[in-house]
Amino acid sequence: MLTKHHYNDIADGWDTDTILDCCKMQDSGDPACVDCCYDSWQDELKTVTQKYNSVVEQATQLKNKLTFITDRKNKYKTWLDELNNAQDLALAICNQLELIAMQSDKIWYNSCKAVDAVETLFCMIRDFFMQLDLIKTQYDDVQNCITNNTDTSLVKGQGILKALDDYKAKLDILIKLKDDIIKNMVAAVKIANLIRNNISTKDCNYEGFVPCPPNPKPCAGDDIFYGFKTIICEWYKAFACDVPCVDNGTGNTDTNPQATTQTNMSTTLDDCGDENCELLPTFDFPICNNSYKACVQKWFAADETEYTELTARLQEANKQKEALAACKNSLVKAIKAVDPKTRCN
Repeated sequence: MLTKHHYNDIADGWDTDTILDCCKMQDSGDPACVDCCYDSWQDELKTVTQKYNSVVEQATQLKNKLTFITDRKNKYKTWLDELNNAQDLALAICNQLELIAMQSDKIWYNSCKAVDAVETLFCMIRDFFMQLDLIKTQYDDVQNCITNNTDTSLVKGQGILKALDDYKAKLDILIKLKDDIIKNMVAAVKIANLIRNNISTKDCNYEGFVPCPPNPKPCAGDDIFYGFKTIICEWYKAFACDVPCVDNGTGNTDTNPQATTQTNMSTTLDDCGDENCELLPTFDFPICNNSYKACVQKWFAADETEYTELTARLQEANKQKEALAACKNSLVKAIKAVDPKTRCN
């Protein structure tokens, strides 16, 4: 159809042979002005004009639709980029949470050791002052025995009594320190246990504990404890840091190396409607597996496909428009050249 009405510009002297072939010459004394294809070209011009107008309208609609699809596709792309950026930020947060959780295990382990050490030191100091109390009791017994002894050789401030007095003075100095030292040691035991409990209330069971495991799982297990480690693990679980990104149909799979579970997410365009009148978007982590993000990806992919198809159709419509425009212009020039009103005067 594109080549059926293809005409070139009319050159000078074009009608030397063409007009003679086209026109039905009459051998009369006064030959009348003949048709010379004027009517048939007029009919053909009407047909070509109708086709040209139809193609122009089609190209205009395709262009408007392509503009709309391009704008919507770009918005989907912007939204998708922001979601991917949010996923990258969430992954960075997960990496920090994992590091903090692993360090929290080591701090908990060291705090348990500190509690053991402080309690051992407390027991040693308590035993020391218990020994002092026993010595004080023995000194009192000796002093009571000397007091009840009437031996004139025992003179106060002389000899063995002087030595006992010096011993008593030094013993009293140590005994006076007992209250402050015991008070401080009790505070040290309390603080050590508070540090441990604030990290984790998990019992200090060292059996099987590995400070630097080869495949760390910072928040594994279902046991419920309290403390800083629990808060970190709650955030770790809230961000679904242990869930890998699965292929959602777009060919994009980002796997977290710390992943322990998988989610099965197969979202189709039919699942992305608003039949349930839900408020969108709704998010859950990881964002890479979020159903709304999958919908945006599929909307974007569908618009990209439609964009490619519309671009090809618009190019084809423009080709038809240009071909029909050339045909129309050629017909107009040809009709003008054979118009009886000008040719037969």
